[in-house]
Amino acid sequence: MDNKELVIRQAKLYDLPAMSRMERESFDSYQGPDELSKELGKSDGSNYLAVAELADEKVGYANIHIVRGESQLYAIAIDSRFRGQGIGEILLSHMIDKSRELGCSIMTLEVREGNTAAIELYKKMGFTEVGRRKGYYKKEREDAILMDKELASIEINLSVE
Repeated sequence: MDNKELVIRQAKLYDLPAMSRMERESFDSYQGPDELSKELGKSDGSNYLAVAELADEKVGYANIHIVRGESQLYAIAIDSRFRGQGIGEILLSHMIDKSRELGCSIMTLEVREGNTAAIELYKKMGFTEVGRRKGYYKKEREDAILMDKELASIEINLSVE
């Protein structure tokens, strides 16, 4: 995929049908359009939703929640027809950059232990496992892996005399 064709932008209400479809095909327990609409309607800076478009077709979306300088990746979903093309990595990178822009020092997430593709992407992007929630995903009887990534960069100036 030529990522010059990929556009990532803030989600709008008219993106709801595509976002809801992608969420439904990606997650066993998904938010419906009403919940996504509430997320989009928040104006207090507590979240940010982005849509990835390829040739005017919505191919992915992501949602972060912001709480006291921490960003939680709440959802990231790629249209099943476009998986494996690097869209998830580009979208995740955008969300990391947006979290930094919003002043966050850490990004957290949880992922189903059987979602190896997502886990590999998160590790590639610098996330590390910090814990587990045993049996969190009831239907699959799988653990949730908790991961985080430090976002704040610390500048140290040393002078040698």
